[in-house]
Amino acid sequence: MEFNQVEEKKRNNLKHQFITIIDKLINARFWLALLVFILILIFKLHGSSINMWDEYVSDYTEGADKQGVIFGKPRPIRSDEWMVQTPYSLSQTQTGLKNHNEMITIDGQNMVIGYNSPALNLATLAKPFTWGYVLLGKERGLSWYWGLKLIGLMLLSFEIGLILTKRNKYLALLTSVWIPFSAAIQWWFVSPVGDLVFFTFGFLVGIYNYFYYHENKRWRIFFSLLASICASGFILVLYPALQVPFGYLILLFLIAFFMDFRHKVKFDKFDAVSIGLAIFITGLIVIVSLITSWDSLMGVLHTIYPGNRVSVGGDFAKKDIFLFLTNWKMQFQDVVYNNNSELSSFYHFFFVILLMSPVLFYKKIKENSYGFLLFIFCVFNLIWMSVRFPTFFAKITLWSYVPEERAYLAFSLSAILLSIWFIHYIWEQKKLALLPQILIVGFNLGLYFFALYTGNLRLYLSKLEIIMILVLAGVLIFLLLNKRKYLFSLVLVGVVLFTGSGVNPVARGVNAVYEKELAQSVMEIEKKDPNQVWAGERMMHAYLPMLGVHTFNGTAFTPNLDSWKPLDPTGKHEDIYNRYSHIYVEIGNNEQQFELLNADAFVVRLGLEDLKKYNIKYLVTYENIDKFATETIQLKQLYGPDTNGAYIYQVIY
Repeated sequence: MEFNQVEEKKRNNLKHQFITIIDKLINARFWLALLVFILILIFKLHGSSINMWDEYVSDYTEGADKQGVIFGKPRPIRSDEWMVQTPYSLSQTQTGLKNHNEMITIDGQNMVIGYNSPALNLATLAKPFTWGYVLLGKERGLSWYWGLKLIGLMLLSFEIGLILTKRNKYLALLTSVWIPFSAAIQWWFVSPVGDLVFFTFGFLVGIYNYFYYHENKRWRIFFSLLASICASGFILVLYPALQVPFGYLILLFLIAFFMDFRHKVKFDKFDAVSIGLAIFITGLIVIVSLITSWDSLMGVLHTIYPGNRVSVGGDFAKKDIFLFLTNWKMQFQDVVYNNNSELSSFYHFFFVILLMSPVLFYKKIKENSYGFLLFIFCVFNLIWMSVRFPTFFAKITLWSYVPEERAYLAFSLSAILLSIWFIHYIWEQKKLALLPQILIVGFNLGLYFFALYTGNLRLYLSKLEIIMILVLAGVLIFLLLNKRKYLFSLVLVGVVLFTGSGVNPVARGVNAVYEKELAQSVMEIEKKDPNQVWAGERMMHAYLPMLGVHTFNGTAFTPNLDSWKPLDPTGKHEDIYNRYSHIYVEIGNNEQQFELLNADAFVVRLGLEDLKKYNIKYLVTYENIDKFATETIQLKQLYGPDTNGAYIYQVIY
């Protein structure tokens, strides 16, 4: 008996020491975040997959550091990042951070709406991830982007956890890992998904804490500015497929905030100043940015892709709702029937909550307002994904902009928020009896098995893997319902980190782009003969703009229809190039021809006479094209072939 008491005392002491350490970490979270952020900048660390360029431009300059990837591996599937958004940002650092980048496509691209790119304009105030490019240049700008977004999202997720759990700092700490390292965030980190989650959380935290710390005028100013910047950033992402559902989610949170504070806060004159200032700043940033970019914005809205999409719901495979169970495997093996990013999600406990919803919300809506509103939002998203709605309803509610796969992302994000609320709620109640626990675990495992074994996922998972998933899911639900708080939290954190922490590499610097023999040759030619037009085959449409040269074929966020008139005077091929697109070029003596490769890419085949129409002076090709020279158009080889078969030619008219 005495021995048991001694052991119990030891366990309690260890538990107390552990809690003390956690408390110190939580209290010092802002200083720790600042320290980690500074270290990221000092060592030029980031999570970009730009080392994918080693596959296409392999020859480093002599003595260059080739070890860009420290941990993990670059992801080919994240081409939106390493082939579009990061090149846009790096190109900006090479060309003066202008509103209109003249290096990308023949007529240039608008950088206010183009992939949240850095520029010297008001819109950049609402894009804090890009401030590093303006302040520190390309290498540390890239580190700033990744470091600020990840650390900022962890801090904001902590605050969201406090809101949902009535200031439970331990569940808030769990939230600060659970959301940022979820598969959906990591696979979509550099995309509108990551941006909009960040801005949504930032706005909600700003609004809530404005009222929570209402007695402190300094905090009121700070949080009103946070809400203003994040509201501006949210609007300027210009991605309605997620802005619409996230906008509704924000509205529901605002309703819950109103119910929380309506009897606690009394407005005064200082509120008129701080709120008015926030509204003014938001309006100024958004209105100026949109007015100066109006033509480009209208161009995007009137494209074949993505501008003309109309969604009415009902086109989502119901079994794929359980994709969150498989996300752990995607960093090790690509999905066979779709791409990893599209299938990424958040691990959640919605179907536990669904079964318990009558008990949770019957005559308890007011006291459980956060949970109820999130539950309703989840249910609506599930219905939208499963049922076709009238076109009129879709358009009047703006859900016509929301494809089912984006509604799935909105569902899974709201489901994780609902799960955080639920964990706090269930742990504050009396523990469920054994029979209800068995029914809940059995119901969920039955759903999971049906989805995993009979849907598309059976093509991806082995029987052993399905068994492992079911066992782990059952253990998590059992620990949750039994209020085994520490063990549940440790297992869940392990699952989340195993799922998300290895998705993006830990990399250093930008040598994968700039310390290449091809890059150095291009930049040397540009230095000697500046402001000439280049065209490049294969992946050069994305590579050349990063080097600061004017590239005929880039990635067109906004198509300029007039730029194609020299090749297509009647507009016969407008359906091909009137879209967001990667523009590939092939050089030869064939007749000029447009060919649509997929929804966001086309190839244009150019003869030498076509080059003359655009005054293209330099080419990067992947075969010797001396044979195409004519008496009036000569070709001079300046470089190549290198390991990848690349040549540089000067076109002499």
